[in-house]
Amino acid sequence: MEDAAMKSPKSWSRVDRWRRRCGFDDNDLRRPVDRVQWLSGLFLLVVFLAITPVLCVQAVQHARDAGGRAERYEATARHRVDATVVKVRRLQSGREVTVVWIDQDGTLRSGRYVTWRGVEFGDHPKVWAGPRHRVSDSPPRTHARTVVEVVVTAAATAVAAGLSSLGLYLLLRHRLDRRRYRAWDRAWHRFDQRRHRPA
Repeated sequence: MEDAAMKSPKSWSRVDRWRRRCGFDDNDLRRPVDRVQWLSGLFLLVVFLAITPVLCVQAVQHARDAGGRAERYEATARHRVDATVVKVRRLQSGREVTVVWIDQDGTLRSGRYVTWRGVEFGDHPKVWAGPRHRVSDSPPRTHARTVVEVVVTAAATAVAAGLSSLGLYLLLRHRLDRRRYRAWDRAWHRFDQRRHRPA
């Protein structure tokens, strides 16, 4: 009981400090412009905490659905082929590789793709063929890639919402600072007039 009683004043002291920092006090030195800034910051924080989860859920659902559709499409539209390299042309970035393979219906096909992997004439690289006999050395989309994109999308949405709220707060603070500086200038001007007023 005594420990709880000792912790309670400390906890209240922290809450009271936070309350005063947010401008909820009767400090005569705190001007209306200061209270507007604190209340505006608090309002933007509440809006951020209320809207960000909703935006993240919507963005995650969209990324998950799009990724799932891409997974199903590529799983059915692309298939592994036993290709042979017949030509390699070096580019400024990577290599353009020409391969030939026998399609599922027995037809001889050929295609080209650009890769960073080191391949030479006569090699049998892992190649996947898709619609219009387009080939690539990247496998069909995996579920792991969809999961990564969902996580990145959620993080990017939260960061974008946070930066938007922060940007609005900084813009408001800049305007309030200009108003605050003008008030200080007027106060100093009145103070100087009182100092130089003849007795």
